[in-house]
Amino acid sequence: MLIASITVIANAQERSSEPPANKPREHMRMERDNPMARMKLTDDQKNQLKDIRYHTDKKAIELRSQLALSRLELSRLLSSDSPDQEAIEKKINEVSANESALHVNKLNGWFEANKILTPEQQKEWRKVLRTEAMAHMRTRRFAGRHPHMEGTSPRDRS
Repeated sequence: MLIASITVIANAQERSSEPPANKPREHMRMERDNPMARMKLTDDQKNQLKDIRYHTDKKAIELRSQLALSRLELSRLLSSDSPDQEAIEKKINEVSANESALHVNKLNGWFEANKILTPEQQKEWRKVLRTEAMAHMRTRRFAGRHPHMEGTSPRDRS
């Protein structure tokens, strides 16, 4: 979600920085409907956000890889003919640590991005984050009721 938010910030500002020719009303509607356009990011802020997104994405790829490997190893331990409780518990803790590291990476990216925004920009960004968080929660709730939906289970989204 953080990565999507940072992407939205950078892309929305670029798209909305110039009004469409001969369509001033459409531009006004876009400004009203797109809180990110109201942030008025500087070129320097856009570049910094792109850098933050890059580094956060790169770290997330590494962390998801580690998580996938630890889950695979856990699966192997669980399917063993003679399961080792101590090894399984250790691997469960490793899976949990990898999941936690993914969340912390998102949080760190959020705080890094937040540092470069002015207080007014931060307010607008928090509105966007709240909206996205609510949409994410609705998606998770829907997926929980419809586990047959491909790619919507919590495990598929990690």
